[in-house]
Amino acid sequence: MTSKKRILRYLGLEKTLLIVSVIFGMVFVISQMSQPFILGLTLDYAKQNNNQAFYITLIVSLCLSVIGTIFDYFFEYFVGKIAQRSIKRMRDEVFNKINSIPLKDFDTRSYGDLLQLELRDMESVSTGIFAVFKTLVQGVFTIVITIIMMFMVNWILAVGVIILTPLSVLMSSFVARKNHKYFKKQAELQSKLSAASLETIENIDIVQSMNYEDESLKNFNKINYKLNKEGKLAQFSASWINPSTRLVNNTIYILIGIAGIIMLAYDAKLALILAVMSIGKLSSFLSYTTQYSKPFNEISSVITEFETAKFSFNRINEFLNLDNAIDDGKEDIKDIKSIKFDNMSFSYNPERELIKDFSLEITKGSKVAIVGPTGAGKTTLINLIMRFYEPIDGKILFNDISSKDISLSNLRKHFGMVLQDTWIFSGTILDNIKYAKPNATNEEIELAIAKSHVDSFINSLPDGLNTNITSKEGLSEGQRQMISIARVMLVNPEIVILDEATSNIDTRSEKLITDSFDEMMKSKTSIVIAHRLSTIKQADIIIVLKDGHIIETGNHKELMNKQGFYYKMYSSQYK
Repeated sequence: MTSKKRILRYLGLEKTLLIVSVIFGMVFVISQMSQPFILGLTLDYAKQNNNQAFYITLIVSLCLSVIGTIFDYFFEYFVGKIAQRSIKRMRDEVFNKINSIPLKDFDTRSYGDLLQLELRDMESVSTGIFAVFKTLVQGVFTIVITIIMMFMVNWILAVGVIILTPLSVLMSSFVARKNHKYFKKQAELQSKLSAASLETIENIDIVQSMNYEDESLKNFNKINYKLNKEGKLAQFSASWINPSTRLVNNTIYILIGIAGIIMLAYDAKLALILAVMSIGKLSSFLSYTTQYSKPFNEISSVITEFETAKFSFNRINEFLNLDNAIDDGKEDIKDIKSIKFDNMSFSYNPERELIKDFSLEITKGSKVAIVGPTGAGKTTLINLIMRFYEPIDGKILFNDISSKDISLSNLRKHFGMVLQDTWIFSGTILDNIKYAKPNATNEEIELAIAKSHVDSFINSLPDGLNTNITSKEGLSEGQRQMISIARVMLVNPEIVILDEATSNIDTRSEKLITDSFDEMMKSKTSIVIAHRLSTIKQADIIIVLKDGHIIETGNHKELMNKQGFYYKMYSSQYK
């Protein structure tokens, strides 16, 4: 969907409010634009000593002023409501898209960039919708009504104003085209700055522990300097629009004023061509000349908001146009008895081969460990099993059914994952444990807590399970990981995937949790990725990967007796 179609769709959903706001805006403009005409009559009545007509027109002018103020208030209220409702829908769609796109799309984007979409870009679009829509609605009505009123006052001067007006439009459009590139660069640098800031904030402990503060600041200042430079260029170039259009409009005003004064001198002759001029009419017409040029000045004054909103919305629209994760599978499976890799090949980068012609079968109830050096493809296998990525060639079969033929939701509900990087959200410990099973019973929760040994530290906390925690505060890294393990135990999945699940837990807790896992997975399939080889001695089969290929298979004892690659890895850890 193009940006234009998408913004029209958002506004179309607020059709009723749009119509109401346009009506209120029109009434406001009519009340305002009738004032110069009425005041011109008042001036002429005063000159003619027509007191009754003078007071009537004066009262009418005051009443119109009050009416205009009221309708202007409601006009701005409804426009603001339209903007906020549209932004809410847009923000909902962006967050829904975040949950819908494939994992590979996240690998090409920084978290700071996504945060920019949800916060800064949304606010820019909100400001742009309010400012531009308000200015356009009032501007269009002002121009139309002003033209009508000018022709009613003096058609000769009205024609002159209309002939000269394009000069102002051409000037503003010329300057706007020139500063287009600066706003684009500014939006890109704002995204980079957000990403750099977020990365530093999330990893401040690492930054400080490695004495990287100065380098981090240098990197931030480098981006910030570029942003400052491009921002000044954008603002400077945009600042030319308003003065340049005002210069043209003021020149038009002066020319019309001079023409009006000349017409006063030849009023009797001009009466023959129905262009009578009086002091009151000249005063009214000069006011209309100012009002006529005002929309062009206001449009030029919001050009900065418009350009910023335009680039922000283009970024949002580009993100919303990303393809969702493909879930065209129709099959539902109730029990996974086997997982088979059939001559599967995969690579993140087409120029760098990662896994080639990989074949493996994992049967139900087996405990499979995958080991190998960094970059061998261990975590990639998990990503492929979970369909975060799709094989380039070959197949992954579940019960001899291709993974592509199984619905994603059905496939993933069979798995539970405990990763090396723990994920804890802001809330209570209980909320975090119940994350994947909010309707769990107290008995199920107590059992999961006991098996994961979370109770070993919960009992020492003042509020127990109701203790509030965050991803960075409240608990140690090991304790957060134990909560992650309890979360999976509560779900009680058919297949458990462990990626260095006990890497941040002390030796005593590791032994307790490993025993609990063994008990829980007696009738389950487990896939363990391990760097500490002592944790996988009891695995039914150990698969040794190197450069995307299986180079050894067997249990711990068999592989040690072979004295091959696994033996060297194990010996290097436990000399």
